[in-house]
Amino acid sequence: MSGAMAHRPDEPTLESKSLSDLCESYVHGFCQFHDGCPMNRTHCIHLIDETPPPLPTAPTKLRNVLSMEPRKAPHNTDACFDDDGPGILSSVQDARHDNDHVLIQAIRILPTTDEILAHRWPYMPTKAHDQTHHFPPGPERHLDGAFRQLRYENMEPLIDYCYHAMQQLVVSRNQPQLLDYQFGQETAQRRRYSLLRNAAFEELMFHEYKGAMVRLSFDCPRALQGSKIHSSGLFEQGMLCALVGLHEETNELSTTFFEVHLRESTDAMKTRTGNHSRAAVQLSFADRNDIGSVSRCASYMNRLIKASFVLVDFPNVLLAGFALHLDRLQKMALAPNFAFASQIAPSEPSTVVTVLPPKYATKPNFQYNLQDLRAKNDEAYFTMRPTQLNGVNHESQPAIKALMARTSLDQGQAVALYESLNRDLAMTQGPPGTGKTFLGVSLAQVILASQNKADPKPILVASQTNRACDDFLHDLTKKGINKIARVGGASKEDWIKPHLLRELSGKMKLTTIERYDINQARRQVDHLARDGLGWAEALSKDMLGWHSLKDHIKTHHSEIFDHFASLETIDDDLTDLRRTKRYSGFAYEFWVSGGDIKDVNALLDVLDTLLGHCEVSNRSASSSSQFKEKIFAAVKCNTRFATSIASGDQIWSLSVEERHRMVGQWIHELNPLKVCEAFAELHRRHQAAVSRKKQAHLTIDARCLSQQQIIGLTSTGVVQNWELLNSLKLRTIIIEEASECLEAHTICSLFSTIEHAIFIGDPLQLRPQVSEMALSTENSAKYRLDESLFERMMLSESKFPVSKLNVQRRMHPEIADLSRAGDYDYLIDHELTTLNPPVVGMADRIYWLDHRHQEDRPDPRSPMSNSHSNRFEVAFCAALVRYLIEHNGYSLGEIVILTPYNGQLAALASRLQESCSILLSDKDREALIDINLLPADSKLGCAKASLDLNNMLRVVTVDNFQGEEAKVIIFSAVRSNVLGKVGFLKTRNRINVACSRARDGFYVLGNASLIGSVDHWAKRIAVFREKGMIGGSFRACCSRHPERTFQIFEPEQFQQISPCPHLCGESLSCGHHCNERYVTHLV
Repeated sequence: MSGAMAHRPDEPTLESKSLSDLCESYVHGFCQFHDGCPMNRTHCIHLIDETPPPLPTAPTKLRNVLSMEPRKAPHNTDACFDDDGPGILSSVQDARHDNDHVLIQAIRILPTTDEILAHRWPYMPTKAHDQTHHFPPGPERHLDGAFRQLRYENMEPLIDYCYHAMQQLVVSRNQPQLLDYQFGQETAQRRRYSLLRNAAFEELMFHEYKGAMVRLSFDCPRALQGSKIHSSGLFEQGMLCALVGLHEETNELSTTFFEVHLRESTDAMKTRTGNHSRAAVQLSFADRNDIGSVSRCASYMNRLIKASFVLVDFPNVLLAGFALHLDRLQKMALAPNFAFASQIAPSEPSTVVTVLPPKYATKPNFQYNLQDLRAKNDEAYFTMRPTQLNGVNHESQPAIKALMARTSLDQGQAVALYESLNRDLAMTQGPPGTGKTFLGVSLAQVILASQNKADPKPILVASQTNRACDDFLHDLTKKGINKIARVGGASKEDWIKPHLLRELSGKMKLTTIERYDINQARRQVDHLARDGLGWAEALSKDMLGWHSLKDHIKTHHSEIFDHFASLETIDDDLTDLRRTKRYSGFAYEFWVSGGDIKDVNALLDVLDTLLGHCEVSNRSASSSSQFKEKIFAAVKCNTRFATSIASGDQIWSLSVEERHRMVGQWIHELNPLKVCEAFAELHRRHQAAVSRKKQAHLTIDARCLSQQQIIGLTSTGVVQNWELLNSLKLRTIIIEEASECLEAHTICSLFSTIEHAIFIGDPLQLRPQVSEMALSTENSAKYRLDESLFERMMLSESKFPVSKLNVQRRMHPEIADLSRAGDYDYLIDHELTTLNPPVVGMADRIYWLDHRHQEDRPDPRSPMSNSHSNRFEVAFCAALVRYLIEHNGYSLGEIVILTPYNGQLAALASRLQESCSILLSDKDREALIDINLLPADSKLGCAKASLDLNNMLRVVTVDNFQGEEAKVIIFSAVRSNVLGKVGFLKTRNRINVACSRARDGFYVLGNASLIGSVDHWAKRIAVFREKGMIGGSFRACCSRHPERTFQIFEPEQFQQISPCPHLCGESLSCGHHCNERYVTHLV
């Protein structure tokens, strides 16, 4: 075992006081008297009111040490979890590490160094109702499990990266530093990340909103030098990274997490370093409430703590992607009163569920207004009274018959709408193409029309993706609902721009109080940011300025302090500018620079420079000039008396060197750690001011949103704006794509005021995506992190009532037969689907090309080792696409190639790019880059501004094609081996997705004997066999004479098909008949 241990920074030594013990002038972390406060401001740290009471924590005696053996963490198995209680409840060895706690509120979201080094498996509760747990069944226990699972999903990769980086740091400590090195690393769990060596602190910085920041430089390998770092994918803005340190004297390890603000190439750093060997990155603290990390980094900057460092760049890890949900779950655990808690997390298991109408619908004389759903010529009044539903079959209800007769709803949609309006927690399963969004829009229309005009509330529409949210909102606008607010800035649709919250809020007329609050908050942020910038510059240059030294000078050298203060004394009528502190300390700075007190003009030049950067609020240019003149006059008057003070003569007569030595002595007298802590405290106060500024704007945003009918955003957007949305006291939420949303995310959307929650999705399609397979449903039924709330409720023992849509409008009936053979035996074809045209050039609408060509065998050491490909299927897919496009008139955008594996995706894209433009989804591109199957700077698969998307061929994995469709789908199954391994081709949900995306034609390439060993595939293969549409060759045909067919056994045979020998004979506009062969005429 190595001697390297987790580093524990000293506990904060600044005095802490409760709010009640502070003077009334210290409000919310900001002293109203600024520099004039008679109290020692460095001691004014109050405990925020929202701070939860002390929680049981792990003992601090436990210390884990770094092992140089590969980190053990069984992959894809639940053996990496421990059910022996958390924290002090653990009966084996007490707490596992310093972040192992009984209550989730006490757990730090990002891992501590001790946690990274921990050798015991983490505690992980299962979803089983009868499992031993430190909480009884109910909401609190449910939130505990949701938090721990979601945190492990996101923290385990970070812990693995950091552990491996620590090993690399320890090993390299005594090795010579190489100018060039391999920055790409792989952990024992085969996770890839980037490690940048010999990191060093360049300077401290201070940002207007982010507060304290650092600039770190590192040895830049040749592959990243110059502009190449900008196309490398490293240190992308907003992404998470970590600084791993090793103490030079104690061998203690430390970990600090950052968000990337800006990367700087070796070219940009040349003026600092004088060479091209070092690059840099500007970083803000990931946890801005962690003032301990701020203080520690200030100590590193000033070499108070000597250590060696490496920078760890995590691949595509966005802090907001998980931290906001985890933080919200912690806060919810303090008061677990989310909507429908008793149904979602019952205290007792139940086989009977009673679902009542929404609370707002139970008021006397309430009726649902169905007027907006009526057919065009129907002008008769149309309402419906809510009722408590009994049983599951409601097709015969008069209200449903009326809905079918008077609206465009089909039977399944009418039943689902009726049931959803009469259930406070309503869930509707919609198979592919059954009109889920249409149902959601119809429900929104009814609920909006039925609201109490005296107390209307907007409907919250939440989706898993920005695209789904925008599509839903767009359909609402087509129905005349235009009072829509889109929250979040990730929408790519032009039409949505006028509906963005920032646009709507910007047009709001502010009240006097709102304007005052915003101005006050802005000034406080600005003042503290300027203070912070001064501190950062002083600490970086190891030359503390006036703001850093004044308290010390005042306490220990009062005469000198009084002298400098006397030069800055301004009349009372000018104190508003004094309070800005923009020129506070100008006399001191003039003195340090070697100025002469008798040279008044030079002193005023320094002051004028500082005032030049100053805004004088509500003053014209002429009045600002007069204002400056008054200040100058006051300073001139002050200088007349300055030299009469004894200390004044002494300090101004010193040479520049003597002055610098005096300042050095003052700095030496200071406790340097106290200075670092004071900087960290300033950061805390600044962040408190930033929060107040956000709160001031939140009031305006809330007033704006309260005037809308619909609020649309993603599930991540919900937690980002949770306080804002919670203040609206919303009553109704519609969750689109509910089956793709993690249960933990869904719970965060259920505000306590919600009375009606409508879930729409299909749990039999793709589940939420998770990266830690040990938590997946496929791997173990105990944890099921990838099980949505919708799926769990629908498949629970209680048989929670779920509505089902049953009329599909996408697939030709022949293709829909494949879905009916599986989980959708109740699916009905809309009559229009029979009009879907046949695939031009193919004799069969659906076909399975059965083959025995073996899948490729990748080198276990290559990036392909975790994926699979099949070169025979690649060649056949490419040939089929080329045939359909070149000879049969299809555009690239009408065809999609689906495959389950990234390895096949990369092989297909590489092959097809030779003949056409390829479009990959963002997620697929990221996956290929992550496993080194695609260079980070490659343009392969990117959308091109010069090309319409209809002129690009989509090649996509099944997992990233949920909710999509295409005229022709070609599915490459890939797996074909003598070991009988089918991998995750056996997953029921993936099979459902693959077989339900095509409108006109569906073609499968795969080893039917092997794949047929999976029951859900066997049922589909049986359909192909019954129709006689499976075999060792495709049947192509003449586009004009379908009876003329060609057997295609090999890819090359597509190009050997001869032109049609018959004359066209088409009547031309000139009156003649076409005598050409094999010609298609556009009418």
